[in-house]
Amino acid sequence: MITFLGLILLLLPAAIMALAVTQSDLSPWASYSAAGVLLLMAADHLLSRRVAVFTASRRAADKLSVGAENRVSITVRSRTRFVLRMFVKDDPPARFRTPQRLQHLVLLPFETQQVTYRTMPPARGDYSFGNLHFRGLSFLGLTYWQRTIAAGREVAVYPNLAEVARYEALVRSGRLTQAGYHPYRRRGMGTEFESLRDYVPDDEFRHIDWKATARRHKPTTRQYETERSQSLMIMIDTGRMMAGTVGLPGEPAAVPQGLTPTATAMSKLDYAINAALMLAYVATERDDRVGLLAFADSVQQFIPPGRGKAQVGRITDALYGLQARLHEPDYGLAFSTLFSRSRKRSLVICFTDLIDKDASARLLSGMASLFPRHLPLLVAIRDPDLQAAAGQDPAGPFEAYEKAVAIAAIGDRREALSVITHRGVLVLDTAPQALTVATVNRYLEIKDRHAL
Repeated sequence: MITFLGLILLLLPAAIMALAVTQSDLSPWASYSAAGVLLLMAADHLLSRRVAVFTASRRAADKLSVGAENRVSITVRSRTRFVLRMFVKDDPPARFRTPQRLQHLVLLPFETQQVTYRTMPPARGDYSFGNLHFRGLSFLGLTYWQRTIAAGREVAVYPNLAEVARYEALVRSGRLTQAGYHPYRRRGMGTEFESLRDYVPDDEFRHIDWKATARRHKPTTRQYETERSQSLMIMIDTGRMMAGTVGLPGEPAAVPQGLTPTATAMSKLDYAINAALMLAYVATERDDRVGLLAFADSVQQFIPPGRGKAQVGRITDALYGLQARLHEPDYGLAFSTLFSRSRKRSLVICFTDLIDKDASARLLSGMASLFPRHLPLLVAIRDPDLQAAAGQDPAGPFEAYEKAVAIAAIGDRREALSVITHRGVLVLDTAPQALTVATVNRYLEIKDRHAL
């Protein structure tokens, strides 16, 4: 490929040829100059390509996170005593959103440099990275040479593991509230009052009971029971209502302050899976037993409640393979499976969405049947596109009809949620972009109130 400088150089023989039309004695010089320029460019290109000796490799996590910016680095090592000026372009999977694939490098002799970019997968599954492509500038700047280095690699896109790592970092730094999460309370520091005892110097100031101190005429401290382990069952609807995507590629979604915006379209199921993974991690950190039940027209996954990081790993592997099905969810089968295989009282959090009255009636029947053995929490995922259609200013008959249908659908949904709430089922109705934080906070609120 010829550079701009190379094109200018090629114009010189062309100018001489133009003059040779009126001055025939310049004709040989036109031929000589054209041949000389071409030979110079060829020699510059071939020599530059030959001495451009380098190696390159790509580094990315084996498990990427869906809907999150994943860091990918490319390391280039010079193996020549010449300066190399070049561009590197990676081949991430076509569906990934990668705004900065092209990177510029200036490598000094025998230098090693690393360039990084970020890519965002839109869905879980198996994907492939392609080769690394390089375009270098020749010594004289007349041409570009090109080279491809084989770097094909398979990667798996999992639920949002990056958000779990971010949560851990926020806990360590004490900055959970900045991201919208409720403050983290250390395991073992219970809130259930047990008894009073005499104050000792190591007691925390906030645990002093001032009324008892005044009554007994000596400093008195409250003792609390260590928080007991409880059970949490996560239910995920993988039916047709969860298959729809939310958000437009390239347009950051509106999110509450402190949250990371998502600039790619993701399904409601992927949002629910990300929230479920974070919920499982937080619950195991609170020493709760966590299980999973995923269903559509059949039960796709069932993991009995368990504790610890190994349980989070089992749930993560189960969530990785979940895909939405274009079928109506069988709520009766899902709740009967829960009753038969999880007998211990649990907080049951069900991720789903509902629009039509028939589906909401079946869901209501199933959720209400959990009483009194379990405590049910319905997490309903709003549809931002439906909200936008209901709030639009119609420009014509079609938009007016679309707005009317959206308003009716939102009304039916609101009525269904109201009926479910009146039956005693806890309800969390939230936008998909705020789903993870809202669900975790609601779980912590239930735990802190000892509602279970």
